[in-house]
Amino acid sequence: MWSLIVLASVLLGLSIFANWIQAEALDTDWVVSATDEMLDAPEVQEALAVYAVDQLYANVDIQGEIEARLPMSAKALATPAAAAIRQPALDLERKALASPRVQDLVSRAVRLTHEQIVGLISDRRGYLSSTRGEVTLDYGRAIADLAVRLGVDPGTISKVQGVVQNLSELEQRLVELQTRIGGARAELSRLRHGEQSPEGRQNLESLEQKLAETQVGIGSLRRAIEGAQEKAPSQLQGRLGELSGRLADLESRLAEASQRLSAALENPDPANVERVDASLARLEAKATTVLGRQIVQSPGQLVVVRSTQLDGLQTLFRVLRNLGFVLPVLVLLLYAAALYLAKGWRPQALRAAGGGILAAALLVLIARRLLGGAVVDSVSGSGAVEPAIAAVWNILTDGLRQRTLFVLVVGLAFVASGLLGGASHSALAARRFIAPYLRDRPVAVYFFVVVLFLLWLALMPGSVHLGQVVAIVVLAALAVVGIGALRRQTAQEFPAVSDGP
Repeated sequence: MWSLIVLASVLLGLSIFANWIQAEALDTDWVVSATDEMLDAPEVQEALAVYAVDQLYANVDIQGEIEARLPMSAKALATPAAAAIRQPALDLERKALASPRVQDLVSRAVRLTHEQIVGLISDRRGYLSSTRGEVTLDYGRAIADLAVRLGVDPGTISKVQGVVQNLSELEQRLVELQTRIGGARAELSRLRHGEQSPEGRQNLESLEQKLAETQVGIGSLRRAIEGAQEKAPSQLQGRLGELSGRLADLESRLAEASQRLSAALENPDPANVERVDASLARLEAKATTVLGRQIVQSPGQLVVVRSTQLDGLQTLFRVLRNLGFVLPVLVLLLYAAALYLAKGWRPQALRAAGGGILAAALLVLIARRLLGGAVVDSVSGSGAVEPAIAAVWNILTDGLRQRTLFVLVVGLAFVASGLLGGASHSALAARRFIAPYLRDRPVAVYFFVVVLFLLWLALMPGSVHLGQVVAIVVLAALAVVGIGALRRQTAQEFPAVSDGP
């Protein structure tokens, strides 16, 4: 019996964490709601305002923008003016973070990112085929909004963002092109042996069309880069130039591969086939190089998860997600089995089970506090952001705290039941007091218990899943069985007094 109680109490602590992960950490609506709550926290607003202004100065040439608007005789004032404008920018960003417009921008970015993370965890293979396994949080719109508020040319920002968007579309085309190249090279291998089929020729013609479409896309992107490079912030001009050069190299590879593929389709002799295969191999390697290097990054974009970090993350979340269904039921069944084995001294077993539940809940609360301190110390780079990190941690783990307090009530109910059914003088006095109700008014007793049970359920945090439903049913059954046993015990100790002679 003691072994079952100890095991159930250990599993209960893990169950609380698993249910929190399942019901909240993987719930996009909850994450967005928590984000809105964070944005309302003054500590978080202050830290975000400082970070946003730092990002603005890192991605936009504020000094150059001011200098361009000053007359020649006053251009020397651009440097002190750029430094002086930082404080007004901070004040403006604080007001912006409190506005519904900016909060909506951040909420939408967080929603999209969280949906990507959940999709990445649940379907890694399908996600990698189109995104290369990266999830990014795009907060660039909020940074751009701040820049426009400070008077930076919105056209310049729009052009740079347009280049980044076109580059993202090109990357998706290149991923698809690599797949087609792999199939085409396999077809060329069969063609060397004179095994060409109508379907294989159709695939090669489709690749030729895809090469032409990709050339057009690269040409359009290079023109967009030329339009943005002249007015882009100085920090981005060099990267845009490097990107344009790499795209020009890729464009020449595409032209070469397209020309040789066309020649091989007209005359599929071994020499032409060999040349087109070598050209496709070089093109495939070049596309891989372009995809493997992030030459330009959208201002205000943060890589949250990379493909190399997925294995452990997927294993952890899948295990916890499954345990969130199983553990609540298993824990209650273990406690029920322990109570069943404790014949003759069930009140002591009830108190022991309640003590185990209370211990597990208190350990979770202590772990939350200790982990919070460790997270704040490790994440915060300076004391200035510690209040913001602490506020974020409290918001993110508030659901864990609520669930633990919810379980704490169950432990108290177990302990109270064990005390009420015990052999102490206070327990005997309590049973004597309620004996008339237990013995003569069972409907009122069960109604009172049902009301308490429903009030307890009304305080349950988050959504309810199948494992929790089964656990609630088991608890309700234990309550009914416990009330029945208490009624029988009280009836034996305090029988009804006869009114006769």
